Amino acid sequence: MPICYMCSKEGVTDEHVPPKCLFPEQKDLPQGMDLRKELITVPACEDHNSKKSKDDEYILYCLVANLPANPTAEDHFLSKIMRAINRNPSLINRIVENHVPVRVNDTENDEWFETVAVSIDTDRFYYALECMVRALFFHQYKRQWLDTVQVVPEFLLAIGTQNDRLVNDRTDMVSKSSDIAFKEARQYGENPEVFTYQIVEGSGKLPFAMRLHFYGKCRVTVAFRNSG
Repeated sequence: MPICYMCSKEGVTDEHVPPKCLFPEQKDLPQGMDLRKELITVPACEDHNSKKSKDDEYILYCLVANLPANPTAEDHFLSKIMRAINRNPSLINRIVENHVPVRVNDTENDEWFETVAVSIDTDRFYYALECMVRALFFHQYKRQWLDTVQVVPEFLLAIGTQNDRLVNDRTDMVSKSSDIAFKEARQYGENPEVFTYQIVEGSGKLPFAMRLHFYGKCRVTVAFRNSG
């Protein structure tokens, strides 16, 4: 029996990575379009598969609502997610309950527009991403990564805290550095409208780095660090 990608238990189930719910179903797509081609799976125990399904749903809501997301994300929201909201609005209500109005500058088109910012459960969000990147590492190298991972969602902004400017400047620096580091790296994933990832190998205390691409421009940079 294979081992779970995340822990020492047996991998008795197949875990989709990223979660299958991120990929639109055929019924919500134009005829002949398939965004669930060759989805990645890894062996997982029950705790790191079915028991975290609510975390999978949470990260889906967070990703599709981001400004950098492409039209595929918008269509996914208007179909699958709206059906889920109509059945049970409790999750979306928790996400938006502390929203604040903000003005955002579209630097590509040099336009300003009104939108809202919401607070997310960062522990839950980052843990879901950590599980995802450890699973992708397992898929790529057929072994677990048991040391530290540092996850930086490039599309998140700090708002309303004392260190906003510092945090956002650091995120911007990571994003620009990743643009350079991953410029020539191969992109893996058969459904680029939804998800692709890149991985580069380093040395020493930073032997691997990864970049995830959700719905076009929702990017996440990941550093795999040796603690020893």
